[in-house]
Amino acid sequence: MAIFFFDQSDFLGNRIMSALHMIENRPGNYKILPGGAAYCSGIIPDEGFEVVRVQLQSWLPLEEAYRFIEAHLERIGRPAQAFCGIEMRVPAPLTFNDWSTFNLPYFEQLRKWELMFGDYSGVCRSNIALALYPPAKTSVCTFSYTVPAVSKGQTFLLSGQADIGANGKPIADGDTSPAAMRQRTRYTIDTVGDTLNKLGFAWKDATQIALFHVHDIPDLWEPALLGAVGTPIRGGVLVYRARPPIAGGEVELEARAIRQELVVATD
Repeated sequence: MAIFFFDQSDFLGNRIMSALHMIENRPGNYKILPGGAAYCSGIIPDEGFEVVRVQLQSWLPLEEAYRFIEAHLERIGRPAQAFCGIEMRVPAPLTFNDWSTFNLPYFEQLRKWELMFGDYSGVCRSNIALALYPPAKTSVCTFSYTVPAVSKGQTFLLSGQADIGANGKPIADGDTSPAAMRQRTRYTIDTVGDTLNKLGFAWKDATQIALFHVHDIPDLWEPALLGAVGTPIRGGVLVYRARPPIAGGEVELEARAIRQELVVATD
């Protein structure tokens, strides 16, 4: 079992971890790089499997989405443990106290699906607070799972990385000046790059990058920021007017490698 050495804290601000190993999710056919109780850092499918990402044509409130995901996996003959990623949209950023309360029913659902490994989540996750047309309640827009691979090539998922430091505090807290926004963005780029490295990948292996921010980020495409990721920029970057889920955060970054992406009706 591979060993990775790193420091990482989840948004609960209650744990700094080091020297963690990849967790085997044998029923779900993927390996997990631990990150915390609310989300893992990333996942890699087992040999002969790949990640499928499903966009919901109409978003579902979180509780309804759980039932939809369970039924979808059952319909395609995959176990609940194959579920490996969830992307949520929240009405507004949460305080740390609200974040703790928000996560309790989520933890309960993961335990039901046998996707909590001790204190660690086995699922990648992002929670985004849209600045334009946010949902009235927390909703799921996308989820991912593993299936037997249909072609060669590696896929992977990472959780979204916000501009929240290992101490649980936002980078450049309270500051949205041009210099602070560059600092926040640089932090997310470096942290995602570090996670890719721990999984055995590099930016060049990503097929999709997404960036979430509201305030302007000067020189965003220059080599000091997004230009540093290299050739994936040729495929473009999905940019959203949105914030991370924790109040005080201003930038979030996602990266993944996907070969199959579906759009599924929910009604």
